[in-house]
Amino acid sequence: MDRYEMNTPSVAGEVIDGEAIIMHLGSGHYFSTDGSGALLWAGIEQKQDMAALADALVAAYAIGRDEAEAAAGAFVTDLKANDLIREAAGAGGEFSPPAIGGAYAPPRLQRYTDMQDLLLLDPIHDVDEVGWPVPAPVGA
Repeated sequence: MDRYEMNTPSVAGEVIDGEAIIMHLGSGHYFSTDGSGALLWAGIEQKQDMAALADALVAAYAIGRDEAEAAAGAFVTDLKANDLIREAAGAGGEFSPPAIGGAYAPPRLQRYTDMQDLLLLDPIHDVDEVGWPVPAPVGA
């Protein structure tokens, strides 16, 4: 399969001002990537396949198709190795890539562990699909 999605509920991430911030709530690690990495992360958030990810790199940075496929493949491998993505259950819609800008550099995932203890203490980890806090039932 060549379509991936964020590994929810263990992972939360968002692209803000051209940078993707990603947290793995199970390990307490957080990650950052910008430029081409943020563009690829946005595509993964939208369940795009590898061809669409490579197309987005080619369009945004005017690089060759082979270079784009290699960069997207290496980045996805890194994301999988850190348990940030999984195979997507369904197809994505039309990809609306964010305007990232800047010169091309291969995507690079930066991993941070300095706040691991604090992130793991956060009570948000004690939630289920309903969320936190869960209101008491009426009449209880």
